[in-house]
Amino acid sequence: MLEVQQYAVCDFELYADVGDKNPFAVEVTATFTHELGGVVENLPGFFDGDKWVVRFSPGTEGVWTGCSRSELSGLDGSEWRVQCVANENRDVHGLVGIDPEYPQRFAWSDGAPFLYLGFECDWLFSYHQADAERCYRHVDLVASRGFNCFVMNLYAHTGFGSRPNDDTRPVLPEYLFGPPEMYLFEGGNDAPDHERMNIDFFRDFDRLMRYLHGQGIVVHLMLQVQNKQVNWPARETEADDRFWRYAVARYQAFGNVIWDVGKESKNLYREMGDHDYVLDRMDIIRGADAYGHLLTVHDVELRNAGTLSEPDRQSDFVTDQVHLSDAARYNREAIRRMRNSGTPYVNVEYGYELAEEQLKTYRGRTTAEWDDILKWTWAIYAAGAYPCYYYDNTSWDLIKFEPVPESWMRYRELRDFLEGLPFNQMVGDNEYVERGLCLALAGDAYLVYLPEGGDTRIDLSDVQEETPIAVDWMAILTGERSSGEMEKSDFWGGFNTDLVNPFGDKDQPCVVGLWVGGKGSI
Repeated sequence: MLEVQQYAVCDFELYADVGDKNPFAVEVTATFTHELGGVVENLPGFFDGDKWVVRFSPGTEGVWTGCSRSELSGLDGSEWRVQCVANENRDVHGLVGIDPEYPQRFAWSDGAPFLYLGFECDWLFSYHQADAERCYRHVDLVASRGFNCFVMNLYAHTGFGSRPNDDTRPVLPEYLFGPPEMYLFEGGNDAPDHERMNIDFFRDFDRLMRYLHGQGIVVHLMLQVQNKQVNWPARETEADDRFWRYAVARYQAFGNVIWDVGKESKNLYREMGDHDYVLDRMDIIRGADAYGHLLTVHDVELRNAGTLSEPDRQSDFVTDQVHLSDAARYNREAIRRMRNSGTPYVNVEYGYELAEEQLKTYRGRTTAEWDDILKWTWAIYAAGAYPCYYYDNTSWDLIKFEPVPESWMRYRELRDFLEGLPFNQMVGDNEYVERGLCLALAGDAYLVYLPEGGDTRIDLSDVQEETPIAVDWMAILTGERSSGEMEKSDFWGGFNTDLVNPFGDKDQPCVVGLWVGGKGSI
């Protein structure tokens, strides 16, 4: 019997002779049954060059029994027994999903809240191909700054740094990772064999996935991208369908994976003329996923602010790309989108932080200095939504992590601050404050964000006069803190409670957290 920790990933190998048949077209599935009756059924296997693999992750301690099924006799009827023991990795919490009590927030299957703080690195797979150990060092660097999710492509070919254009900024060849060393199909991007996957590509991606999973870092995996010169299989062919099923089969045992049909899927809408293809891909992904991972579609339509498309409605959460260049507007749009969808909301690409070293990377109308990007990020969180951060020199095919920007420390402070609040229970409601933005669990906890600094007033009429209130101010551009207990006047009524900015420079953007009954009371 194989001993496996809860939430760990294990592979079971199968061997058979298929003769002249395409082994990637051979289907094998498995069912795993827990001794107390829990079942993971119709778990698809995948061909791995010289064998088929069934990849399994036990979600419950105890004994699991597995059995394979296939029309090919050599793959049918294999049996396995797994003893699932306690998880010892404090960074791993199972399957990332929707909080069952608060459906517009994320949580892990073990109950731990997940405060999505994304870091876009579309060519991370290619960076790993070039130098895995360097890639791991920089993954650790990003994680140390508070980011807990990589938004990345499964594959992209050429990006802004490797295509001819009018940008005269320098390209440093040693930092250029497009086109990648390996293509995901056999034959190469120029002359692909879409009937067969490139096993070397996927084995390398496996190693990256195992590292990220072990570090507890979520992978928001964009399975396709249409504007990075990738030669994909023809739409709605057997090879096309097989690609989607293969990717899902290979990576669904990793509980840290979120499926995304594709980066900027508005390009699929433009290509196909409607949403039918995207909706069909969603059906394929869900049909092949035995674990029920979250599924979303990034940037479904060109003009999507305030709208809700059919792919949005059928997604587990909305993933947007909305550029508004103003903290209040980002906050308002996030609140509106969540009100319409009833699901979590993530804005991926809302601003592009200018890197400390200006290289030939993408620029847009929301390319801005680090302080603006940080202000917009806080505004999204103050709505109860989630952001994905974008840094010029690490998000596309030109990847240069050094010099490490000082701004990244502000995200470590941001995450630590928010995780000290009951974020999943709080709701964006700016009516509580005279000025600024507010996230509230009325009567228990409040987050007030003042993008322009200054003082404000807050409605605390839900709080009893005798109840102490802990306050913690933070200047978001410096990390400076000021903590204590709120002083109440003799005429305490709570409705117009002054929040007096304690900092010498009152004009700097800041946040203040309020804990009714004191920190740790909720």
